[in-house]
Amino acid sequence: MKEKVISIKRVLIINTLAIIVASAIAIIVHAIVPGDVNVEDFDSIFVKLFGFPVVAVSYFLLLFLHCVIVMRYFGKRSSMTKLQIGFRFGTVFAALYLFGMQEVVVEASPFNEWGLAFVNYQFFMGISDAIPALLLCVVTAYFTLSNKNTTSSWYLLNLIEKIKVVALITITFLIARTVGYETGVIGSNIDAFPIPTYLWTIVFGVVLGCCYTVLYPIFASGQNKFLLSYKLVVLTIGVNWIIFNSFIGLIFSGVMHQMLVRSGIDIAVFFFTSIIIQKYFLKSDICAS
Repeated sequence: MKEKVISIKRVLIINTLAIIVASAIAIIVHAIVPGDVNVEDFDSIFVKLFGFPVVAVSYFLLLFLHCVIVMRYFGKRSSMTKLQIGFRFGTVFAALYLFGMQEVVVEASPFNEWGLAFVNYQFFMGISDAIPALLLCVVTAYFTLSNKNTTSSWYLLNLIEKIKVVALITITFLIARTVGYETGVIGSNIDAFPIPTYLWTIVFGVVLGCCYTVLYPIFASGQNKFLLSYKLVVLTIGVNWIIFNSFIGLIFSGVMHQMLVRSGIDIAVFFFTSIIIQKYFLKSDICAS
């Protein structure tokens, strides 16, 4: 059956409205989350020039714009249905925000130490980003992607391959972060809170591995190993993770470089791990949808 062509004008209108609504939801929920955040502590040049509200709105618009761009660009080249595409991308972005918010960086929170109050606060902050991102991807995929009406196929990972992928990504992420923590290249609370810091590192490594397995079927078909890793890890997860981490640099003075180094190292290690995975660990057959 021939796919229904969706006009560019309709796509632009729907995407624009969806991004604005998602950003508004995120900002409103963040505003009502209980926490003693003092806006006067935000001393970056961006806040001084434009004000915190403008910086916050701009950040969410950019973050969610990237979500929609990569979801549509790569999703429309996949043989999966539009709801599968939207849900997979949305789940990955939501997981990045939900678990990424738990990184043990106490000085960027209203608290002086890591504990239940910190975890609880960061959970609600993460949910404030995660839910809008998930809804954004599902809604824009449903209304702007053409549904595939043919019996197509895509690459699926079996359980053993998924375990190998998650394990290897977790191990390499842990090693890279450990070296960064211990050398001081990556700023952390490792001295004050070593166990929570390493626990989060392991958990987030697992999250990155799971994100890889969730998006893999969308990117795998017809791609060479380098391009698949570049598109999935760098352009999709990587750029989004960098934007997400950059928020702290946008509101606090003198920390943007650290945020970029931190997320840049994460993605570089993730990228090279993905290439190793593609070359030595994955030999999936094509499975019918």
